Amino acid sequence: MRTFIAIEIPAPVKTALAQLQAELRQTGADVGWTNPENIHLTLRFLGEVEEARLTELKRLCGEIAAECPSFTLRLKDTGYFPNAKQPRVLWAGLAGEVSLAQELQQRLEAGLTALGFAPEDKRFKPHLTIGRVKSGKNLRQLVAKLEMYSLPELSFAVGEIVLLKSDLHPAGARYTPLVKAALRNRPAD
Repeated sequence: MRTFIAIEIPAPVKTALAQLQAELRQTGADVGWTNPENIHLTLRFLGEVEEARLTELKRLCGEIAAECPSFTLRLKDTGYFPNAKQPRVLWAGLAGEVSLAQELQQRLEAGLTALGFAPEDKRFKPHLTIGRVKSGKNLRQLVAKLEMYSLPELSFAVGEIVLLKSDLHPAGARYTPLVKAALRNRPAD
């Protein structure tokens, strides 16, 4: 089964991203838009995983989550990968306690590598994918609107990670949580 480990995003953030998508749609660019309900912060895409390995993945998620403190992120900026001339992925950026998200991802990466998963070849850049560009149609307008857009600075607490199963359907991917693992609570100030 196709799986990945992620941080789920709260409804107010998804609503703000849906508003951004609606604004960008007006450009008429050829983009495959991420269903706002499916927007999440991917910590590690695992791809096809045998069902027999789910037990060790669930255990790993639980162990690593228990070692890592909860943290807060907020929406900040918009952008694209790889560049403005040939944008392929449109995203909303994240700020706040990003270093804690990076530490969590690095621990997951080390644990997954120890379990025999191939190491990730790209550096982790926390972002929320809102769409994937399909063609060059109206790209200049799309990039200009994306660069000018000002996201609300919504903050959200991250208190768990989720191992998700991804089923591909003609109407888009459907995600099913396989395990939710709570991060360690931080003492109040």
